[in-house]
Amino acid sequence: MSGLLVVTAINIANEQFQRLFRKLPPNIQKEAKSAISLLIFVDILNPPARLHLHSLTSKEVKSRLDETKKVKVYTIHLSSDDNYKASFTFEGGTAFFRVCGKHDDIDKNP
Repeated sequence: MSGLLVVTAINIANEQFQRLFRKLPPNIQKEAKSAISLLIFVDILNPPARLHLHSLTSKEVKSRLDETKKVKVYTIHLSSDDNYKASFTFEGGTAFFRVCGKHDDIDKNP
């Protein structure tokens, strides 16, 4: 499996993510749960097109595993209309979710 970056765990325990998720409309929450569940066993470098998964090339954020380090931040679309996104870091095989909300807001503040 050399060259693969496979998601083996999903962590949504982040308080900020939980708070923002509860603010999403119920229909978006349902779509978001489905989108997030599709991440398991996905190769970050070759994701399914419908997730619109990519790294934000000009952004780095604090690592969840070592706050002294900066890491890439990734986003996925949570809704079929592409109006809602979520951001996460990918560390040690785990997708650590950070925030969710409107597309443009997440791109500006992942």
